[in-house]
Amino acid sequence: MRRQWLILSAVSLGSLMSTLDGSIVNIALPAIQQDFGIDLTTVEWVVVAYLLVLGSLLLPVGRLGEVQTFKRVYLAGFAIFTIASVLCGAAPSAGALIAFRMVQAIGAAMIMAMGPAIITRTFPAGERGRALGLNGMSVSLGLTLGPVLAGILTQAASWRAIFLINVPIGILAIVWASRVLPAETPGAGR
Repeated sequence: MRRQWLILSAVSLGSLMSTLDGSIVNIALPAIQQDFGIDLTTVEWVVVAYLLVLGSLLLPVGRLGEVQTFKRVYLAGFAIFTIASVLCGAAPSAGALIAFRMVQAIGAAMIMAMGPAIITRTFPAGERGRALGLNGMSVSLGLTLGPVLAGILTQAASWRAIFLINVPIGILAIVWASRVLPAETPGAGR
């Protein structure tokens, strides 16, 4: 297997994780609302805050990757995402959960902005479309699996499990990406 396909696997894992986390929370909102005793408007911020921060940071984080290297930003994003997942799972209040979701979205933005950039830099023009398409399948899979996984985890354990499941996967992804992503020189991007 050529190295570029290993790189794609690391990037696709990040795409899967960050989109999964965007959709997994929706099913658990009633359980979160009941656990914290909050109204619907407040609990919706668990989702909205994540999406607002994620969407607003994609372009600035993309530029950061060009300056600091895609690999560094990608790995830092996974670390932030994983640590924030622990914090979300242990959140003592709705306000804390919303704040931790915002931190988690910072990590997700770093992961999602670097993915296409890494693929574009790794694959030659003739294979780039297929690689981006396969990564797009990871995005779709994450969005599709989120609600199903949320239902299973919320019923079997609690809403906190939807965040804590990210921890072992995040650690695995950090180790895998650190091994397969190519080293770059800072400031090499244009």
